Amino acid sequence: MRKLLKVFAVLAVLAAPAAALDVTAVSPAGIKGAAKGDFSFGPVTVKSVAWEKGAVVLPQTENKGKKYSDIKLLSKSLYGKLENCFRNGWAKPAKVPVPPKVKVDALKPLRSPVRVANAELSFDGELMAVAGVMVSKKEEGAFWVAFPPDLVFTDGAFKAAVESAVIAAWTKKK
Repeated sequence: MRKLLKVFAVLAVLAAPAAALDVTAVSPAGIKGAAKGDFSFGPVTVKSVAWEKGAVVLPQTENKGKKYSDIKLLSKSLYGKLENCFRNGWAKPAKVPVPPKVKVDALKPLRSPVRVANAELSFDGELMAVAGVMVSKKEEGAFWVAFPPDLVFTDGAFKAAVESAVIAAWTKKK
């Protein structure tokens, strides 16, 4: 029986995801007890994450009186990491984190002549951001990507790769 439990424990560890989104930096540095903070996950930062009534609250985008949740947490693990930073402070990761893997999970066409689709992007399957696929006014038949204002890319090459993946997925779908 004991050997069987050990085998299941080893299989559970091996089945765990290889990469998990880690908090690589926070602002303000003394996030413990702060009402708001910016959280970096390597080459991408989520700004204005709030700590309200004992809960992590992600920023919302407001447009024409409507609020949109363009950035969402997909895992309890990442929620726990953010909560821990607000409660206990942030500790620098022991190892250098790898850049997150970005996947275009869904493309939802819209009826707008300017914003033609919403692209749901997942970062390591733990953080989701909704980006807009926009029609270019400068070049006919070209597109560009509009990210939520509270999602900031600190690495230009990483941002370009994400934009290329979104545009490629949209042109393939069309």
